[in-house]
Amino acid sequence: MPAIHPVALPALQETLPPSLSFELLARRPDLQALRGYVTASLSQVDAAKAAFYPHFDIKAFWGYNALSVGDLFKSSFQQINLLPGLYLPIFDGGRLNANLQSVRTASNILIKQYNQAVLDAVRDVAISSSQLNDLNQQRALQQLKVTAAQTTTDSARAHYQRGLLSRYAAEEARRAVLAQQLLLLDIEAQRLSTDITLIKALGGGYRGQ
Repeated sequence: MPAIHPVALPALQETLPPSLSFELLARRPDLQALRGYVTASLSQVDAAKAAFYPHFDIKAFWGYNALSVGDLFKSSFQQINLLPGLYLPIFDGGRLNANLQSVRTASNILIKQYNQAVLDAVRDVAISSSQLNDLNQQRALQQLKVTAAQTTTDSARAHYQRGLLSRYAAEEARRAVLAQQLLLLDIEAQRLSTDITLIKALGGGYRGQ
């Protein structure tokens, strides 16, 4: 029977990137498909092709339980930044309805579905990135606890070897550090799981962004 060797967990960065750009969501296949449906439904109306693309940091929405299209058009997020090749527009239904009286009901439905999908994606990323940020902080704190417990264990072992401490007390100290290490492993597992959820929500990796 082959020997079983431990495999190290994938290393994650200690912190998230300074920002999580809205542009990253443009890679999601579901949003690309929905955007294609909207564009196709409005293909005969030149004015309807205008892409309202607010450039903002998704982390600004940490803590939001609900979003609306209006949240993406607040004055603080009004900077328009059209990128060549890959972009993700938000279709402002109010402006479209005001300027395009001929837009069909089907187009409006597609626009609403698309906008809702974008809002859901922003919310999912905001939740996942916020959770990952919290877990990063928990990991840093737990690492300090592991270090402190290890120091206590080393001291207890030294005292035991000198006959200054009972074996039971030394073993208790060792069990304490093991307990702290298990808690750290649990946090690491949560970090990995949340990181995967964030990558899925973004439609791809975000490191180095």
